Amino acid sequence: MQLLHLNISSQFAKLGIHSQRPGLEIKQPPADLQLRQPQPDLTMTKTKGKLEIDQSEAFADANLKPPLRRTKEAAEQSKEKLLQDLAQKANEGRRLMKIETKNKNTIAQIAREHSEPKQKQFNIGFVPESATKVKFHYTPSEIDINVNLDKAIVKAKPNKPIIKYHKGDIQIYLRQKPSIEFNVTASKYDLNI
Repeated sequence: MQLLHLNISSQFAKLGIHSQRPGLEIKQPPADLQLRQPQPDLTMTKTKGKLEIDQSEAFADANLKPPLRRTKEAAEQSKEKLLQDLAQKANEGRRLMKIETKNKNTIAQIAREHSEPKQKQFNIGFVPESATKVKFHYTPSEIDINVNLDKAIVKAKPNKPIIKYHKGDIQIYLRQKPSIEFNVTASKYDLNI
């Protein structure tokens, strides 16, 4: 007797997947920036310095005096000389009153005092006698500075970002087709017993 065998072999389908990842690129261009700084307004005012030199005492030492001062000094010297002469004459009068009692040569002494010249004294002198007789007074100059600052002018224009997007892709394909195979084989058996 003949037996039939049925052999079935199958192969499953296989899918293939090919994928490409999505991509995102972002670039941010810098902003357009304009800066302008106006010059500050600067004003300066300055007064002149003033130097005053008073040499009147130094000129007075050199006998260079203004007329009013010379007149005033002459009046004071005349008054002083008058008082000295009055005192001298009063002294001589007292000496002459006592001529009988004390000194008999009083008239000769008075005549000798008037006839002999007085000794002149001299020495080296400097004109002016000292440096402190020239007086200095200095008024310094004054500086006034005014600064008016203007604010900086800023103009900024932001730029939009540049965005590039690459889509992802998925491709699904059939890598292996499904199949079924049938095979029939015969085998013989001896059924005689």
